[in-house]
Amino acid sequence: MNKTLFKNSYYLIATIVIVISFLLFLLYIIFQYEKNIEKNMLTVATTDVLQITQNKARHVQKVLQNSKDYIKDIRNSPKLQKQLEEHLLNLITDNIKYAYLLYKDKHGIFRFLVDASPIEEKAMLNQKFDITSDKWYGLYKTKKPTIIQHTLIKKLSISYLVPIMYENNVELILVIDFSVDKLEKINGIIFLMKSGLFFILSITFILFIILIIQFIKYKNIKKYSFTDKLTGLYNRNYLYEIQDTLKLDEFLVAALDIDHFKSVNDTYGHDVGDIILREVGNILLHTIRVEEDIVIRYGGEEFVILIKTKSENTEGSLNVIHRILSNIKEHKMFINEEDYINITVSIGVNTKPRKSRNFLEAFKLADLALYEAKESGRDVIKIYEKYRV
Repeated sequence: MNKTLFKNSYYLIATIVIVISFLLFLLYIIFQYEKNIEKNMLTVATTDVLQITQNKARHVQKVLQNSKDYIKDIRNSPKLQKQLEEHLLNLITDNIKYAYLLYKDKHGIFRFLVDASPIEEKAMLNQKFDITSDKWYGLYKTKKPTIIQHTLIKKLSISYLVPIMYENNVELILVIDFSVDKLEKINGIIFLMKSGLFFILSITFILFIILIIQFIKYKNIKKYSFTDKLTGLYNRNYLYEIQDTLKLDEFLVAALDIDHFKSVNDTYGHDVGDIILREVGNILLHTIRVEEDIVIRYGGEEFVILIKTKSENTEGSLNVIHRILSNIKEHKMFINEEDYINITVSIGVNTKPRKSRNFLEAFKLADLALYEAKESGRDVIKIYEKYRV
């Protein structure tokens, strides 16, 4: 009995070893065969595409020949963005799915300038682009077109990167993503492992579902982390998230503080203080232009307000600030079903944040104006007037 069991175990182990060895050998054959064919296909099937893309890169450079700052000029000109997008659209075929222009910011992050993708997939201006290879950075040293291959089962997927130069430096990267159908012989070999691949795909699908669930949870957690629980406004975490990409020339920066808020807490209690904060937050949301302006609870009784403005004309934006001041002052803050109190706020405004080097500096100037408003008696708006020349 034991001898039989020993023999059966031996045969079972031997069988498993043989099967594993066979599968590994089969995988090795597939990978080697596929690699050789891909190498030949890459030369034959991509030559025309690469030449056309290089010609398009030269055409883009020609469009920008009068520009001294490609990135700045494209970012600031919707017309130029549209013109370049139309040029890139000419590259889109059944095999070339995507064509786009990228640049690398001062932090080494790649961002979109122009995207010729379908509207539902189109990236926003300055949207972050996640790279998957160090070849992206290597292009800035070699200054030569670069091919990045992505391994797929039935298609040869390729990203082709063409540098667009300015004064011998890589300023932009023209990228196309395209694929080439593989030969039937590869599919014939892959068919031999159909069952194994089906199992792998099933596991991958399950992991994908788990990943989607985790991603949704992550998005909800991130949204939760950007929202102030008491007022429903954005919180300081959200401000930290956007401050580096905020276009200071498009906003007024205002700092708002509830007057004598400590006295409210001391007199009526923190529950009433919370009611006041919620009411102020609600008034702010109903006074600003929701699609354009941003309100953030900075901490305690202080709020940051970003009012959209157009160039030098700040009158309309300042009107929003004045409405906020008057709406809060006139609002009855009910502390129970019958009793209410009135509160006021002080507001400091930086009307020219574009003169600052970054958001933090612009906000400090608004905060100085807020301090002046507090010192002058509260319930008033003060505008910061002293800008560096």
